[in-house]
Amino acid sequence: MAEGRCPPEDVGGHWGHAEFLEALANPDHEQHEDLLVWYGGPFDPQDAVTDRLARDVAGLAQRWAPKPRQPRAPPKSIH
Repeated sequence: MAEGRCPPEDVGGHWGHAEFLEALANPDHEQHEDLLVWYGGPFDPQDAVTDRLARDVAGLAQRWAPKPRQPRAPPKSIH
């Protein structure tokens, strides 16, 4: 089971992620607004968005599922 959200892509590694979380948690932080715009909205590090993950995995499973095979025609006899 997922336990929290992954860091956003290109956040800057471990140190960048820590600064990102600090800035978003503090509306008075000098980078708060810029990072909200950069990320595209609020970020909850505790929300693993499991509903989206489950939907994405189900979509992949459906796309990768084996396709039903067409029955083969019996071989033609040569007489």
